[in-house]
Amino acid sequence: MEKIESDLCDKVQAQVLYGPKDLRLVYSLPNPTEPRAYEYFQVSQPIGPPLVEEVQIAMKATTLCGSDLHYYTHFRNGDIEIKQPLSQGHECAGLVVAVGSGVEAKYGLHVGDRVAVEAGVPCDECEVCLEGAYNVCEKMRFRSSATAFPHYQGTLRERFNHPAKWVHKLPDSLTYVDGALLEPLAVAIHAVRKAAAKPMATCLVIGAGAVGLLCAATAKGSGYGRVVMADIAQNRLAFALENGFADETVTLHARKPQSLGEGLAFAKEDAAGLVAKNHGDKFARVFECTGVEGCVRTAIHVSYKDVICSFFRGTDWKV
Repeated sequence: MEKIESDLCDKVQAQVLYGPKDLRLVYSLPNPTEPRAYEYFQVSQPIGPPLVEEVQIAMKATTLCGSDLHYYTHFRNGDIEIKQPLSQGHECAGLVVAVGSGVEAKYGLHVGDRVAVEAGVPCDECEVCLEGAYNVCEKMRFRSSATAFPHYQGTLRERFNHPAKWVHKLPDSLTYVDGALLEPLAVAIHAVRKAAAKPMATCLVIGAGAVGLLCAATAKGSGYGRVVMADIAQNRLAFALENGFADETVTLHARKPQSLGEGLAFAKEDAAGLVAKNHGDKFARVFECTGVEGCVRTAIHVSYKDVICSFFRGTDWKV
């Protein structure tokens, strides 16, 4: 078992974004006597001990999502604007250093457990939550996202409290870095399962970033016979090809349309190139992993009419 630091009442350091490219390291002083609704993270706000069904986690690994980069650069992600200082990061794993009084009996989590964190916390009461589709809960609080207000603070800090229900033990075979990748991997697995392709089918993955690569790997592991990947970055496509994520790759054009009509024309042109790569056929399964408006259009035009097309993210599309 890893050593648990005893000075849990000391100040806690966090990375907090105050404006475009205005990234600061700040300290939050725990004060159990003050309430902390939604962990409204300001320098003067407390962290406090975990509530009855919460665990306190010492962060060991956090990746950076594309949304984090958008927030850092523009202080917004598409049409989602940051309204208060925001700590970034949500794909993470860490060490349990404290537990609420109801955690051990109900969730089997203990101090010293190595865990991965499910960053989205749903309401657990609405119809979709009760049906098990909690990932589309409209009351979802998601770490490092400015969608809800007050914002649900991210994981780029030394410690934070999180509902024990949305924390998962890591097996000894996985490192903390492995654990941090489980959240985007779960996104890929969910999309591939929903697509439910026939064995040896061909799929198109648009976007060769982390989620695209995980989606391609999941597709291959799920019985797809051929994976075609498309991206504007040749180095990413080369990596995907050399490391077995893709069977074939297509380099898309990096262009900024000046009008909706021009954007549609560009999408149709890219779609034609992808269809040509697929021996003149459209694709029966398409995974769009960029969130870029033009790529969403391309995904639609390259798909059969009754296709299953998975879009991984996006905000202010005009498709």
